[in-house]
Amino acid sequence: MNQEMNETKPFQFYIQTIGRGQKRRRSLTQTEAKDAMRLILSGKVTDMQLGAFLMLIRVREETPEEAAGFLEAIRESMPKVECAVDIDWGSYAGKRRQLPWFLLALNLLKQKGYSIFLHGVVGNEETRLYTQPVVEKLGWPIANSLQNAAEMIKKEGVCYLALDHFAPQIKTLMNSRDELGLRSPIHSLSRMLNPFNAKLSVHGVFHKGYDDIHQQTASLLSDNMTIAFCGDGGEAEVRPDKKTEIKALETWQEGEITKHQAWSYYLPKTFLNSDPTAKCLDVDILLAVWQGKQANDYGVTTVLQTTAMALMALENLTFDEALEQANLLWDKRLTP
Repeated sequence: MNQEMNETKPFQFYIQTIGRGQKRRRSLTQTEAKDAMRLILSGKVTDMQLGAFLMLIRVREETPEEAAGFLEAIRESMPKVECAVDIDWGSYAGKRRQLPWFLLALNLLKQKGYSIFLHGVVGNEETRLYTQPVVEKLGWPIANSLQNAAEMIKKEGVCYLALDHFAPQIKTLMNSRDELGLRSPIHSLSRMLNPFNAKLSVHGVFHKGYDDIHQQTASLLSDNMTIAFCGDGGEAEVRPDKKTEIKALETWQEGEITKHQAWSYYLPKTFLNSDPTAKCLDVDILLAVWQGKQANDYGVTTVLQTTAMALMALENLTFDEALEQANLLWDKRLTP
């Protein structure tokens, strides 16, 4: 540990490191960030220290090394449960204008045979529609622990688990936003938790630039495959009325050598009639569209393009090939 560290107040070192004057401050190394998060999770940090630390990071944004160190410590603190999962999908933003059409994309992927672990939170904002009540209406099984989630995935192929039930300390840290009024690195980290080490982890971000952080963090941690992009409202949902850049990373082994490939690609703008000011959060409409009882061109286009994005990663397809597969899945979704 650094000689500058105060043995009686060890966390002061990390606040001083990132908060000194302009010429002396620096970002944390991955190892330092990991130790800092360990101290936070062990309860050895005061509320004042935590608030100062989170906001100092917030002012300049976390580096990939810091995010990787934080995430290492958080993953170590989570229960260890083995379960083969194809797709890990975090849902932490909630929707403010458009319905969570990405959930119908996950339904299609599940019907194609992919196992899916969906995790998220129910936030405090009454103006947002969060995922859990919607998946309950869709009939998804709701787990109460990682072990329970693993059992449900093996049996049903999908499940939803609230963050409170597998990383409660992280949910507590996320709640700091209510008092501080600003997001913190915790909001990005929650999307990257991937407790089952799925083949593909999908991250929706709200601001451009965080997709780069997610991609670089995944590389530092040698995560299997990740895709990160600016989704609708911060959720992992493709907006077909915008050209969308996807930041991808794949990791594999060649003998004893771990290799990474990072790249980006664009999904085209395919829908021209969306009104960005339109607001619709009526879950019954989502269900009616899935059941074929109601038409919604924007919603269906969103479902197809979000499905295609995942299939491109999972099956190494071109966009046109993946979109054709998505259309076939949609057309057959109600077939017994």
